[in-house]
Amino acid sequence: SNLKNLDHFSKSDPAVFLYSRGREVEWTKVGRTELIENNLNPKFSTTFSMEYKFEEVQNLQFAVHDVDDKHHVDNIDKQQLLGTMECTLAEIMAAGVHLTKSLKLQGKPAGIITIHSEEVRNSNFIVDFQLSATKLDKKDVFGKSDPYIEIAKVQEGGEFTLVYRSQPIMKTLSPKWPAFE
Repeated sequence: SNLKNLDHFSKSDPAVFLYSRGREVEWTKVGRTELIENNLNPKFSTTFSMEYKFEEVQNLQFAVHDVDDKHHVDNIDKQQLLGTMECTLAEIMAAGVHLTKSLKLQGKPAGIITIHSEEVRNSNFIVDFQLSATKLDKKDVFGKSDPYIEIAKVQEGGEFTLVYRSQPIMKTLSPKWPAFE
């Protein structure tokens, strides 16, 4: 949250890239979150699963980029760095439900990042969803709304964590979203 705005006519379009490094010198990309357009306080729904190795130091780097070239999101050279935060997986696990730290850019504060975590034991539960709505309120000034769904789960302590965000269904008040699991 509190990201710097690097765009001129709108707000930054952030995505978080996660890298790991064990004994290696180079960072290895684990994955990235979804892109959230025009938002300086994004809440991402993407999750990353990592095996926690108690006896090993697992360094992590969270790099937040302003995605300017949406056709090449994964090409870091085409994006602007908003800030990074480094920690270990052990630090995240020890923090409990969430770890909040400062993002840094060239050694200076560049916003805040909060990592939500939970230990997941082996689970074979898969749930399929097919959601729809009818007669939603019109929220756009011109035309119909572009509704989307957000699903959150309750963490220990009663805090909600976003786990899924659908793509919007454009210009409708009675959307039917594609099935997902």
